[in-house]
Amino acid sequence: MTLSLGGVIRSFVNSGLCVACLAGTATVASGQEAAKEPVPPGANVFAPTNIEQELEQIRPGVLIKRRFDEFAQKTNIRLGLAHTMLFQQASGGPGRRRGASGDLDILAKWTAIGAGTKDTGILAFSSEYRYQIGDMPPGSLGSEIGTLVPTTNSFSERPIIVKELYWDQRLFEDRFRFALGRIDPENLFGSHRLQSANTFFLNKAFSGNVAVPYPGPGLTGAAQVKPTQWSFITAGITDANGKATVGNFEGFFDDDEFMYFVEGGLTPTLDGLGQGRYKLSLWHIDERDDAGKPSDVGFTLAMDQDLGESFLAFARYGHAEGDATGITDSVQGGVGIKDVLGKENLLGIAAAWTKPKDDEKRDEKVVELFQRFQATETTQITVGVEAIFDPSNAPDDDVICVFSARLRLSF
Repeated sequence: MTLSLGGVIRSFVNSGLCVACLAGTATVASGQEAAKEPVPPGANVFAPTNIEQELEQIRPGVLIKRRFDEFAQKTNIRLGLAHTMLFQQASGGPGRRRGASGDLDILAKWTAIGAGTKDTGILAFSSEYRYQIGDMPPGSLGSEIGTLVPTTNSFSERPIIVKELYWDQRLFEDRFRFALGRIDPENLFGSHRLQSANTFFLNKAFSGNVAVPYPGPGLTGAAQVKPTQWSFITAGITDANGKATVGNFEGFFDDDEFMYFVEGGLTPTLDGLGQGRYKLSLWHIDERDDAGKPSDVGFTLAMDQDLGESFLAFARYGHAEGDATGITDSVQGGVGIKDVLGKENLLGIAAAWTKPKDDEKRDEKVVELFQRFQATETTQITVGVEAIFDPSNAPDDDVICVFSARLRLSF
């Protein structure tokens, strides 16, 4: 078959005319529809998934929190969700140098007695799921790079658990309080107000109390007396074999192995400064035969103090015999500064010194700096760095830096 140049041109022109005819038909049809439903001037006539309309649909995730608040007003049951993801990268060390994981928390409390009064009876519940991202979670990073103190508290890997379930009762205008049930003892004594790996400092020197061999959540009883509005005394007993993934209710009575603690403190409000907390806690943990862990004893001195509206300072010293933790002394101090680089943001800086029980190992020093951004009402983004000097279990390294990025969503 032979095609002439003129034939090709005529075919191309005819095809173009057909395309034009189709385009004209579509234009007429669109015009007829427009005549039926006039489009307002300036209206977006593109598909609903274009970039502009997608951006218009994005809102801070506060609707679910409002629904939770409305539900709480009707039922006295407050629900909460929090999802935190952490990535850490170390600059050196003998082992693997990066870790990532996530932590999903489901929280609830039912004010069954005395809602709206000081003397409330509350049933509290928390469930937690930790998952690993990649080869290793951040909770294992410290042991890989040779630090005495882990680079973060929590952020390990484990299945979904009921972390806490307990009754919390206040009486006599909140002068007396007791709690009974499955409780994490780390929340009961030896802490400071910037102690949370989810929202503040990450290194466990600050986000935990490394001189105390806290068992995991277990059957616990604790009571608190407030002789005055600015003082308190707390005492309690918890299962020395408490473990997050095991109930061990019967073991509490059969094993006869406990941790005992008492804490006394003052909570004055100082003119020109603000609220403060000054505390002394004493503790003892029994020897645990089946676990093969020795007994230990120690104390903690802790303080935190508002310094006006923008600053919160803390300091703490913990001492133990070190048989259970391998740590005899740890000193920490730091400050949180509000509204840095934007309203509702937070800058934190802290330093710590920790002494191992083994005299052949070096004392470990840590400086941590973080900047937390309140991206939306429910979203926080944190970047930070830890400088770890003389890591106790990495004698060939003088300093190791750990860089962190954390994302938290909460409702």
